[in-house]
Amino acid sequence: MQSGVPVDIPTSCPRVPSRARNGLITPTIPQVLRITGRKARMNWPKNLDSCNSQNTICLSDSESKVQSFYDRWIGGTGFLSQLGRIIFGLSGVVYSRCFIQAAELRPQDRVMEIGAGLGEILLASQRSVLSRQHYVGIDLSYQMVRRAQKNRVRHQQPIDFLVASAVQIPFQSRSFDVILLSHLVKYLTDAQLRQVLSQVRHLLRPHGRIVLWEFKPYPWTSINRTILRGSGSHKLRSASEVADFLHEQGYHNIQPFRIHTPWPPFRNLAYTARLE
Repeated sequence: MQSGVPVDIPTSCPRVPSRARNGLITPTIPQVLRITGRKARMNWPKNLDSCNSQNTICLSDSESKVQSFYDRWIGGTGFLSQLGRIIFGLSGVVYSRCFIQAAELRPQDRVMEIGAGLGEILLASQRSVLSRQHYVGIDLSYQMVRRAQKNRVRHQQPIDFLVASAVQIPFQSRSFDVILLSHLVKYLTDAQLRQVLSQVRHLLRPHGRIVLWEFKPYPWTSINRTILRGSGSHKLRSASEVADFLHEQGYHNIQPFRIHTPWPPFRNLAYTARLE
């Protein structure tokens, strides 16, 4: 995907070049990751420098902005960065129970979170259902993934956290039973949202479930603009708009559920949907 150019869903998932950020070097993502047993098997390509070589992709302008926003915020040393890390650190406590219930999560389910942040939802959910299945979390932010990896090591849980793009997810089809999108939708353009939902559909196994939630727009434009500016995001959508996107991409049994965020902007929409 060249910068600023709309892309189609790839028939195979190309490689994502690595970059160094604050001492963190993330290897390139292989063409396709396969979940085998309890681990995601990976063969790292040698080229770590160029995003113009064959079979590689670059981030779009909007993805690059989001990546930079979170790397600066979460990787910083000031008060707002510390506050951000505290808020994301609480997400497992705040959201994992709702996720488990909405997804009807079972110990045998294989789970992915797109936009996993510090990984707290996956870590808390995996512990709660006593699962030893291998979970996967991907995020654009190097600082998020770096800290998520440290959390995983501290808790000694079987979860892989990878730097990867939501619009070109490097896993083979039918790899997961449940895929979570937590406060991701606002960062996506309409074209990107269609692409992500289509990829998720291919990544889910038969009868798989998608669970998503996002901040709901307020009636006042000024508040919505403040939310978008403060989060570095693109667009807040109504519940009916999100449901329409799910229906358009072939999901069934689309059901709303309630989820609460105990800090601003408070209001959420939330859906779960299934494949037949």
